[in-house]
Formats: sequence, C-alpha cells, structure tokens
Amino acid sequence: MEATPAFLQPHSAGRSLAVLLATCAVLWVWWQIPNWYRLGAADEATLAQLVHLWQQAWLLALLVTAANAVVLYRATLPLALPSSPASLLDTQSSLAGAVFWLCTFFHLASLLLLLLVGAGQLSLNPLWPS
Repeated sequence: MEATPAFLQPHSAGRSLAVLLATCAVLWVWWQIPNWYRLGAADEATLAQLVHLWQQAWLLALLVTAANAVVLYRATLPLALPSSPASLLDTQSSLAGAVFWLCTFFHLASLLLLLLVGAGQLSLNPLWPS
C-alpha cells in the first residue's frame, strides 16, 4: 500500500498554529536578547552599543517581513486554500477557522507595527532606561 504524498494530505490547524507560535517565539527571543545580556553585563556602553546594533528599524522590518512570509506560506494560505476542488464543499472546523483568524491578526498587527515604526510614532527604545 502506498502512502499519500505530503502535498496531497489536508493541512491541519495544529500545524498552522505551531508555525504561528514558533514564529512569535522567534520574534520575542530576538527582542529579548539585549535584555538577557543586560542581566549579566556591567558595562553600560557595551549594552547601549548592542541595543543600537540589535534593535534597528531596518533589522526589525526585515525580521518581521520574513516572519510574515513564513506564516503566510506555511500557516495562513494552507488554511485558506482548499487542498482539492472537492474540499470546498467540506465544512471547515472551528479550530481551523480560529487559527486562520489568528494568522490574519498576526499579519495585520505586524503591518501596523511596521507602519508605526516607519512613521516615527513608535520608538524602538528598549524597556529599560539607557
């Protein structure tokens, strides 16, 4: 008996949720690295240099854009597009719908973040005083 190829299997909501959570975790870890360095460092000048290097607007934009592409192609589109024309008639589970809307919220929130940073309305200053 032959196994069904992966591209013909229906996409699960759990897999999409895992992609979304992993992407959010990567973004959070990236933002926290200077703060974690601060816990063990006594040199304020080195910390300020790390924060200036690490939390730049162009780097944030690049990372958020890459995160959006990953979530779009690995989570949002597989939930939005049918696996086959016949599956359009199948009812979608409420979990898949909820994960789809979480992914959509992620895309809209990150777009709003980039627009606020680009317009200068949101500062990228760290949470601690410099």
